[in-house]
Amino acid sequence: MSDKLQQRLDFAVIAARASSLLTLEYFQSVDLAPDDKADGSPVTAADRACELDLRERIITAYPDDAILGEEFDDREGTTGYQWVIDPIDGTISFVHGVPLYGTMLACLKDGVPVLGVITMPALNQETVYGATGLGAFHQIAGNTPTRAQVSRTSELSKSMLATTSMDYFTTDPHRELFDRMHTQSRFVRGWSDCYAIVLLATGRVDGVIEPDVKIWDIASVPPIIAEAGGDWSAFSGAKSVDEGSIIASNGQLHEDLARMVR
Repeated sequence: MSDKLQQRLDFAVIAARASSLLTLEYFQSVDLAPDDKADGSPVTAADRACELDLRERIITAYPDDAILGEEFDDREGTTGYQWVIDPIDGTISFVHGVPLYGTMLACLKDGVPVLGVITMPALNQETVYGATGLGAFHQIAGNTPTRAQVSRTSELSKSMLATTSMDYFTTDPHRELFDRMHTQSRFVRGWSDCYAIVLLATGRVDGVIEPDVKIWDIASVPPIIAEAGGDWSAFSGAKSVDEGSIIASNGQLHEDLARMVR
């Protein structure tokens, strides 16, 4: 499986990076006119263009695989593989001209994430990617990829935590969790959405806590963070990307973060 998975990873990195560049045609445009989806979140022509391009690339390369994307209907498959696309993770950043948005592409085998790619087109195409058993890597522009490695911080009181926004801590328990994050760690910052995972995978933050996410927001996270030496789970402790929450960490702090959440 490793050779076939390597082929899929190589494909995914090239595809995600190439499709993500389409978003730059719209980024910081005065003509950008976002629409509101049913949940109130914005969507733009750039989201749709990027996802359509990725879908076409996947269908050409792997026509029998399933596809789940944020903006378009699911595509059924017969191979047990499912591609999960988030064309612009961080659309609010995107529509406000903030470069902390990215394109996320994952592939699941029988429901388990086996590879992930996160690329930041407006940050010189900074990219992290990884696949189960194949390692995790960090690449900027056309430079040679280097191994991605999480931090070694072992004390929660010295840690740097990240989360997208306090806006997602909407319930009383979640607001209490947000307060605990501040009191128990050294710093908490809103280096948002997928960029927080890029920072975690490269040792620049120590943990990421997100109480309200969809599968396309996090499907690429498990193989990247695990292969970079870290750990992840849903708030329940389950290794699931279907529960609507995630704790991702450098591994050494994972139990502390899980206790904080509980």
